[in-house]
Amino acid sequence: MSDQRDEPARVLIVDDDAAVCWALERALKAKGYAVIVAADAASARKQVKRQRPDVVVTDVRMPGESGLDLLADLKREHASLPVVVMTAHGTMETAIEAVGRGAFDYLPKPLDLARTLDVLTRALGERPLAASAQPSTPEGESAIIGSTPAMQEVYRRIAAAANTDFGVLITGPSGSGKELVARALHRHGKRREGPFIAVNCGALPEGLVESELFGHEPGAFTDAKTVKIGRVEAAQGGTLFLDEVGELPPPAQVKLLRFLEDQRFTRVGGVTELGVEVRVIAATNRDLAAMVATRAFREDLAYRLRVVTIALPPVIDRLDDLPALVRHVLGRAARRLGRGVAITDDAMAALMRHGWPGNVRELKHVLEEAAALATGGVIGVDHLSIGAGDGAPAASGFANLAQAVTSAAQRLMTHHAGSVHARMIDLMDEPLIRAALAKTEGNQLRAAELLGINRITLKKRMDELGIAK
Repeated sequence: MSDQRDEPARVLIVDDDAAVCWALERALKAKGYAVIVAADAASARKQVKRQRPDVVVTDVRMPGESGLDLLADLKREHASLPVVVMTAHGTMETAIEAVGRGAFDYLPKPLDLARTLDVLTRALGERPLAASAQPSTPEGESAIIGSTPAMQEVYRRIAAAANTDFGVLITGPSGSGKELVARALHRHGKRREGPFIAVNCGALPEGLVESELFGHEPGAFTDAKTVKIGRVEAAQGGTLFLDEVGELPPPAQVKLLRFLEDQRFTRVGGVTELGVEVRVIAATNRDLAAMVATRAFREDLAYRLRVVTIALPPVIDRLDDLPALVRHVLGRAARRLGRGVAITDDAMAALMRHGWPGNVRELKHVLEEAAALATGGVIGVDHLSIGAGDGAPAASGFANLAQAVTSAAQRLMTHHAGSVHARMIDLMDEPLIRAALAKTEGNQLRAAELLGINRITLKKRMDELGIAK
């Protein structure tokens, strides 16, 4: 808003925390900005009129009106003024509401100076973002929990992508909450009134994948007696969620790519081309780039699916979120049990030490089981289906493993040139699968979750390696 372009850019900081204002003011002045400070929304409005700042950086929680109320007011009165929202209490809903009200960007506290400066630089040179995603209060299974920097980035990407029709690829290990993110994108998108159709591509029978996705006509194959509406057609006007998309066989990949080009398809055995309007969101726990390199997945389809990528971190990389996750899961368990549930410090410490290979899904299973077992309402270490010292392998253990792999690879390169990779994979897979099956007492579904692979993939490898069920 400044009229003199040769003057330093004016930044208005709005925060009732004097320490935050002082630290941010000092940092910004050192970078050549002119800084104005206000302690609440009312003071900020006066400063906007008097000082005509070029950008406003406001906290959310303040006495009186919130920063989101100030944001909405400023966007009405000064549509071109960039407003950056910052908060120490970030949730996905806060991010979506901020973007929906016209925020230029969203910064979690404690502020990262480099990111803050980058946002200010962009705000001073670009027009504000336009979005219309609406907030809602998550309930039950729809809640996404976490406030660590990694989860703040997830929220920011959900907020930015929600109200577009761009394809989104959600990546992350098994059990990390990929479907929750897909449902959040649908719930806050412009197709929210339409259906949300979820398809687990890894669970589809190999010979019926195309029929399940695109439907079939009578006579398409022996048992096809009537018209079958596929999942794509059922998602008309809404969202099609393709979970474990990396498990699709090559023929289905070709047909999916053709569909994504213009949203037109033919049912199996049919000749009439049909059209739908759906948003496609995909998810995978596999490395699509590696699959493309080995030609297990089409490169053109990978590009089509990942217009926007949202990467979910494993629980082990966001342990600061674990207490909030525990409270959320136990709150749901308490409602189902009809009684209060608490957890001891020792039990919480054991949870913090665990490696969580199954991520949030494993945590949910462990806590729900513990809540049921703790009939007195207090969960102790003995109620947890993990050992008190059960944690991620030590660094020295990884080093020893790496040395053993290197030694084995060198021997194979000497005697089995040309088949080293396949032999190494077999050598690693068999003990890994046997260990997972032993830990889960032969439960293949849980073993697959622990390994972070699809159950069908696990069964296929068991057959190849001659591992008994």
